[in-house]
Amino acid sequence: MQFLNHEKQEEIKNMFTDKRSGIQRLYLTGKRRGRRFVSKRSISGVRFWRSLTFAQRCYLVATGMGLLGMYFNVQSAAFDVVMYAFALAGIVNEIWPRFMIVWHSLPGKAVILFVYAIIANFALASASGMVNDIAGVSASALPYSHNFALILTMPTWFFITSIMALLLLILLTPLYMMVLLVLKPFGVKRIWHPPEYRFVLTTTFIRFIWTVLLLVEFSLLSAQAGLMWEDEEQVASEMASVQFAGDALVKKIAEQQKAQKADGDVLSDEGAELPGLTVKLGDETGDEASNAENNVALDDATKTINDINNANADIEEEFEQAWKDAKVRSKAFKKMQQRALADFIYVFEADSRSRCAHSQDSRVIELNDYEFLEITRDKSEENEIGYLYQVKACKSAAIGL
Repeated sequence: MQFLNHEKQEEIKNMFTDKRSGIQRLYLTGKRRGRRFVSKRSISGVRFWRSLTFAQRCYLVATGMGLLGMYFNVQSAAFDVVMYAFALAGIVNEIWPRFMIVWHSLPGKAVILFVYAIIANFALASASGMVNDIAGVSASALPYSHNFALILTMPTWFFITSIMALLLLILLTPLYMMVLLVLKPFGVKRIWHPPEYRFVLTTTFIRFIWTVLLLVEFSLLSAQAGLMWEDEEQVASEMASVQFAGDALVKKIAEQQKAQKADGDVLSDEGAELPGLTVKLGDETGDEASNAENNVALDDATKTINDINNANADIEEEFEQAWKDAKVRSKAFKKMQQRALADFIYVFEADSRSRCAHSQDSRVIELNDYEFLEITRDKSEENEIGYLYQVKACKSAAIGL
């Protein structure tokens, strides 16, 4: 009996051992297949990544970050900066070699220099106006301050040139895509790209989207940098002129409902005044049902339009708040520029001593032989710049006190 029990125990033990070994074999087989699957996918992923250019990799990373940001609702300035930096790096990597090709050609260099001459002319005029707004005299009398004002406006003109370049790229990208689509049946898959360049149309479309997004971001930054310098009344009138079409639709539907109700009341009144006259206009039950359906449809449409108007009102409120914030930042930036320019004029451009008699603790800039600009500090609250500028007649030993 003990021998039989021992045999049964051995059989049970062997059975569990076989099951355990079978599970282990199954686990090891699945593990090997999983590694093989992952290795194949990883190898294909590595090959795909290596087949892309630097610009395409930047677009891919930026697009992935954008999708993750929208899915997880990421609200981080650093995340946005990194995302747009990848997109900008890709665009610059593709545009810069073409720019250098154009620059090294004589017609291209002439066009680029002509564009820069136009921008420089506007920049000089803007700096001259800034000096005149501060000092009240021509900028030709303050050459160093004129140059400093030009330096202060460099960030603004940087954004202007960037926006112009992005706009030009946005205008040319659809034309490039149309040319590629037209030439594709003829076997032409790429223009101005090496033969190993893949996904030409897809890359062009993604580049177009990121160019538009960068244009929006640069526009917002330029608004904060002082480009949106307008009067309060003009801004208020522009904001008041923004209207949504939903209001007109609601009024129109309300008028239609009133007209239908008025028509129903008129018909009922006419029936009451002429009891002896029987006119069969149709099935009254059907008319009532159709009127009820029309009223329900109109009510649903009115409710939908009201919801749209409420959403539009929220969007309009957010837009107004963003506009006001940009306006405040723009004014602060302008005031900072004006104070910096005023300090430069007083400390570096103006002279503490002059042949012309002037007030004590004041500085002067001689305009000509008979006039000079006197600058004094003004710490009153009305004067935001902090300096007072007055043009006075020069009284010297030669001219006479």
